[in-house]
Amino acid sequence: MGFILAKSLALMGFAASAASAADLPNEVTKQLPPGYAVLASTRASVEGGHLFYVVALGSTRQPKPSGRAPARPLLVFERRADGGYGLAGRNDEVVLRADDAGLAGNGCDPFEDGHVVAKGPYLTVENGVSCGAHWTDYVTFRFDPQLRGYAFDNWRFQSWKLNPSNDPDAEALVADVDRLVRSPKGRKTPFATWRRPR
Repeated sequence: MGFILAKSLALMGFAASAASAADLPNEVTKQLPPGYAVLASTRASVEGGHLFYVVALGSTRQPKPSGRAPARPLLVFERRADGGYGLAGRNDEVVLRADDAGLAGNGCDPFEDGHVVAKGPYLTVENGVSCGAHWTDYVTFRFDPQLRGYAFDNWRFQSWKLNPSNDPDAEALVADVDRLVRSPKGRKTPFATWRRPR
C-alpha cells in the first residue's frame, strides 16, 4: 500500500519528506506540545515569501482501553518577520487516529504509511489502509493570500474491493468508491476549521 500511495504522490508531483523532529527548526521543536512525537513533517515555501513547517503529531501516551485513540494534531508554523516561528494553525481532524480505519482490533493504522507533502501553494495529507480493507483519504489545502494561511481545497476518498472474477489475469482489486469534494466556489474554509465530509 505504501508503494502505491508513494507512486500516486509522485505522479501528482509531490515529494514526501521524512518524519523527523531533527529536520525541524529548533524554535518549532520547542513549541511542540509535550506527550507527542513527530509522525511526519514538511517544509512549505509559498509565493510571496511565506515559509511554513507543517508537522503531524502522534500521542506517546497509552490510550485508555475503552476510549478512542488520541487525536493526531496537524500543526502549521509560519516564519515571522523577525525570523522566528509562530503557530499559524492547528487541526486535529486531518490526520486520522490510529483506530479510524474502521477495522477494530486488527491494529490497522490509517497513517502508518501516511505523508504530509507540499508543492507550491498546495499542502496535502495522505491517510490510507491496506489490511483487510483498501482505501486512501487525501485532504488538500491551498494557501490563500487573503487569509494569509491555508484554506480547504479538496478531499478525495477512494476504496477498492477484491475482484470477484475468476480470470487468472484479472486485477486483484477493483475500484469501489471514488468520492471527491471540492471547496464551494466563493466560500473559504480556513485550515483550522475544516472537518471531513460525512
